[in-house]
Amino acid sequence: MEKRLDEVADQETPPAHNRYESTTDPDASVIRHTGGRSKPRYKTHRGVDPAHEVITTTKVTPGSHDEGGLLKAMLAIHEANTHKSVDTVVADSKYGTIENFLFAHDRGIEAHLPSLEKRRRGSGRQKGIFSKEDFIYNPDDDTFICPAGQMLTKRNYITKQQQYEYKASSSICARCHLRPDCTRAKAGRTLKRHLRQNELDRMLAIASSQEAKRDIQTRQHLSERSFAHAALYGYKRARWRRLWRMEIQDFLIAAVQNIRILIKHVGTSVANVAKASVAYSQILFTRVYASLVSLFGLNFIWSNKKSEELYPMSTLHR
Repeated sequence: MEKRLDEVADQETPPAHNRYESTTDPDASVIRHTGGRSKPRYKTHRGVDPAHEVITTTKVTPGSHDEGGLLKAMLAIHEANTHKSVDTVVADSKYGTIENFLFAHDRGIEAHLPSLEKRRRGSGRQKGIFSKEDFIYNPDDDTFICPAGQMLTKRNYITKQQQYEYKASSSICARCHLRPDCTRAKAGRTLKRHLRQNELDRMLAIASSQEAKRDIQTRQHLSERSFAHAALYGYKRARWRRLWRMEIQDFLIAAVQNIRILIKHVGTSVANVAKASVAYSQILFTRVYASLVSLFGLNFIWSNKKSEELYPMSTLHR
């Protein structure tokens, strides 16, 4: 099966997880990762407190799940566990979607996220052509001016994306001497502008600040350390089949890592870190026990007696 999946992956066909399902673990997605073989995989998403690297939230999904759609859920779990509101969220470009930037804006959260849209520019069909920044937007008459000096006017509204589409005359585009550097579309170049573009621009400016770049760099180190420590406890392997069992595995590993942080700071002056580690570990263990109770009817009693920044991150189990 793996050989067939590898052969199909090299063709221009839908991803393997859209065409194949594991008969032994239907919850897992059949995907390829970093040039390896196509296998059933899960993906772990974590939220980490930057002050002492305490894991405040962990969530498991099938391996094909898009990280960008999980930011709201991760924030909700983090705030429920810590009883504090987030004022800054730091993550990689997979979380840097328009929806997440506007969600952060509405919540009053600074989103230090590389823009997914900007990261995709210059690749695929956009490779070697003018970027959106090469066009000048005129707010007075709501038009764009292209590098050749021609005007792109508002044509359509895309309801699902909440974006307006701007386009120049097809005949003008066809005769333009800059066409090879501008578009490969037969109908000419089009641009999109979001209904809330002004708010989005403010969030993108924050995401491009020096402070945001420093936070993004810090997040990379946090992510590597957190998952490297998890590997000591068998994190890289899915020990059981089915999603709910993988959730138990990740809750336990995260709890052990938080206990390590507690032990590391015992006897030091960082009393708050120890207190926070215990609280987070209790919450994670509580979730595991709740799963065991529902499965085996066991009766556990676990007492549940904070962080302004959250660093979401994701990686795969094989």
